Amino acid sequence: MIGDILWPVAFAFAVHRFSLAIEKFSPQKHEEATDYPSLSEIPDDLLAVASQENESWAQEEVIRVIRERYEELKDWNRVRRAMGIGVITNG
Repeated sequence: MIGDILWPVAFAFAVHRFSLAIEKFSPQKHEEATDYPSLSEIPDDLLAVASQENESWAQEEVIRVIRERYEELKDWNRVRRAMGIGVITNG
């Protein structure tokens, strides 16, 4: 009687432990750890800087640099200055 209950419990426990081991060794996405602004949050003038590149990999690289600069500076005008374009004023 007890054996009939213990086998399913032991099997469920083994499946749970196995799934944890699989999860530990599965490939992880690196972008989940960062809070980069999405493409729609990047100002149009900075996207225009990236679109000046001819190759798509180069455009993606410029966008990555823009995101990293924003992560560091937390101000789009400072990112513009760091990217070598003018600062936008409100008025």
